[in-house]
Amino acid sequence: MPNNYTRIFNIKTHPNERNNGIKSHAFSIIGIILTIMLVILVFQGITEVTKSWITKIFLIPIILISLSVHEFAHAKIAVFLGDPTPRLMGRLSLNPLKHLDPVGTILLLIANFGWAKPVVVEPSNFRDPQRAMVSVALAGPISNMVLAFIGMLFLKILSFSQSFLIENNYIQILNLLPLTSEIINTFIVINLGLTMFNLLPIPPLDGSRLLSYFMPLKYRHQYNQFEQMAPLILLFFLMLGGLNTILTPMVRASYNFLASMFF
Repeated sequence: MPNNYTRIFNIKTHPNERNNGIKSHAFSIIGIILTIMLVILVFQGITEVTKSWITKIFLIPIILISLSVHEFAHAKIAVFLGDPTPRLMGRLSLNPLKHLDPVGTILLLIANFGWAKPVVVEPSNFRDPQRAMVSVALAGPISNMVLAFIGMLFLKILSFSQSFLIENNYIQILNLLPLTSEIINTFIVINLGLTMFNLLPIPPLDGSRLLSYFMPLKYRHQYNQFEQMAPLILLFFLMLGGLNTILTPMVRASYNFLASMFF
């Protein structure tokens, strides 16, 4: 198994070396702003123009939440399995400012997939380092799949509430349903995109940890060599749009699978 895993970095960190980040009530501020926006829309109505830019505005907190939960899941499982490094570096948090990677966040905005700042772990702190590293790696994609599942559940709730709103003549709230559904759909697609992207078996993505765990020993040396150039290959496919060709069918299939569970 490769020792220099780059998605969940394998480095030693001194116990006194902490990165507490910037203390912020980011989620509270985002929630207040979005609530005010929704209240305004309820009383002023929704046009196609407002619907378009409101959806784009909601994309930002969706990305912040999705990336933060993804990295928090990595950190939480690592700490649970015995490595205090993520906690000491301030990563055991849902604060987006502690997890964002500028390049990965920008790519997620423009290309619908990206990444956050990797969580640092020290495998020697685990009882079974190889198995623990797989668990830590898979925690991120699984957390995004759970968020997508929750989003689909909310779509089902909206579907049930529509008939109630019509019967009680709640026209203003009823007018919000298409916009709300579109925002939730965006939330689902973003999280499914993060899930599928990070499960690709290409270093430094989480899926490469799973691949290396089950890889026969005789191929480990070649894999070590491939790991050094894999990020450049990933960037090459990213620039050519090849990842969209791979990810779009995967996201569509996973979306349809989730939808079949509720509708």
